[in-house]
Amino acid sequence: MWELLTGDEPYKDMHCASIIGGIVNSTLRPQIPTWCDPEWKSLMESSWDSDPAVRPSFPEIAQKLRNMAAAMNLK
Repeated sequence: MWELLTGDEPYKDMHCASIIGGIVNSTLRPQIPTWCDPEWKSLMESSWDSDPAVRPSFPEIAQKLRNMAAAMNLK
């Protein structure tokens, strides 16, 4: 999915052991492109918070996505 959005393969410059370690420790996140809209970046980063209590709930994420779509005149 990430490759479709960015045109780039995630973690392409990392060794397999580093990728596995990052996944196991919940610290590995794809690099967000500099051209990414700040609102999308904020939503991604808040969803990746290491503290699950700080992460937005699925209903909160869905509402933010609806708001962002409405702001772009999408349905």
